[in-house]
Order: sequence, then structure tokens, then C-alpha cells
Amino acid sequence: MRNLAIHQITMMEGGPAGLVRFAARAGLRKICLFTATPAHPDGSDMFPVVKPSKRNMFIQLMEGHNITIINAEYFPIMAGLEVKEYEAALTLAAALRAKRIVTHIHETDPARAEDQLGQLCDMADRLNLQVGLEFTGFAKGCDSLDNAVAWASKMGHPHLKIAVDALHLFRTGGTLAQLRRVDPALIGYAQICDGPDMRVTDDYLDEAMFRMIPGEGAFPLSEFVEAFAPHVDLDIEVPGHAGAETASNRAMRAIEASRNLLEPLET
Repeated sequence: MRNLAIHQITMMEGGPAGLVRFAARAGLRKICLFTATPAHPDGSDMFPVVKPSKRNMFIQLMEGHNITIINAEYFPIMAGLEVKEYEAALTLAAALRAKRIVTHIHETDPARAEDQLGQLCDMADRLNLQVGLEFTGFAKGCDSLDNAVAWASKMGHPHLKIAVDALHLFRTGGTLAQLRRVDPALIGYAQICDGPDMRVTDDYLDEAMFRMIPGEGAFPLSEFVEAFAPHVDLDIEVPGHAGAETASNRAMRAIEASRNLLEPLET
């Protein structure tokens, strides 16, 4: 199946090592994980993260299971934070042979956002990493598809590409027609999930962390995945409580549903 990956927050049980083993069992070869993570108020990691001390062991684990990383997170552009602080986590992502890093633009000062995004792109370039710019309703410096296209065009960096998450697209008022008008070369990856309706809002954080299995909601996902060129990496991002299910069973349902979406594109 073309470029299909599973995101760490879809299967957090067992941490990054557990994700590698699960992906291999599920027949996937690509994952998305964290080498840097937001912190809870108590200072603990919000998401499982690869520790620098485990780098060599983790590389061996991935090689042993024929797994590669398409996205390493999380490197946002934020007020009061210098992107140079990400150097160690970026270096780790490069050592793990990640394809790209992920950023959001929370900084609302356009001049400072441009400076910091430029610095981040330069740092990534030196490490042979692409940069994925993901727009969300929570990141006010880049909170729509149009804004993401404007940033990518303005920066003109060959390795800066847009990320299109289905939830963020539809909750911020984006449409399939709008998506189809974007130069396909500007898009680097997309994220698959579902939602209960097509409302537009910038207050959907709870929904972002508890998403629906593809095909069980209201998003036009068949048309969504058809909108992307073959080079676009597709990432299953469906976090949520398993309930009576095991975490692995829920993640496997998300994988099978995503495969069903992609099957018509393979013929």
C-alpha cells in the first residue's frame, strides 16, 4: 500500500518501540513518532518519545523490522522560544533517518515567524531532513490551508512542504475543491482520520485527541485521499480511548479502514 504510515498517537501502548513492533505485525513499513514532545503541566512528556540514550538500540530495532520514519515531531514555531533549542532533538531525528520533521506556527508576529521558520528549515536542511508545515485551528500563525500555501510560497524552501490533516482541513473551513487547487508539489504528507460532522470551529482540541476510525464519521475521506499525488505520504492519525477494545485492536481497525480507502487508488 502506497506510503501508508501509522502515527505514534494512534498506538501509544508500548511507546516508540511498541509502535515499531506493532507496525511490522500489521504489515506497515512506515511510522511517525516523537523525538521532542510537548510537556504536561507537571513537566512530564505528553507523548512517548525516543530517548537519545536509546538511539542505537532503536535504530537496530527499526532495521530488524524493516521500519522507517516519515515524520519526527514536534518542532513548533512559538513566541518566546528559539528554534535552536530543538537542535538535539533534530539531530536525533536525523540519526534515526527520519524523512522529515513537523512544525506548526503558533507565533503570530509574521516577521519573527518567518525568521524562525527559516532558521528551522536551514537546520533541517543541514541534517538532510524535510520540513512538514501543518496548519491547525490552534496554531494562529498558520491556521488554514490558504495560510499554509502562502507560507510555503513565501519561504520558497525546496524542502518545506505542507501537511494536510483531514480533521484540521475540515474544522478550519477547508474544502476538497480548495485542496484540489493547491499545487500538488507543495504537499508532502496527509493525515487520515474521521469526525462526526463537518462543522467549522477553532475549538476542537478534545476532538483532535479522540478521533474516529476512518469511514465511521462524516468526512469525505475517499475524495480526500484521491486529492493527493502519489508522492504524498499518508499517515493514520486516530488517537482515542480503546474502551472495551485493546489499543492494538483499535489501531488495527484504523489501519484496515485506511487500506480500504486506498484500495481503489491501487487498481
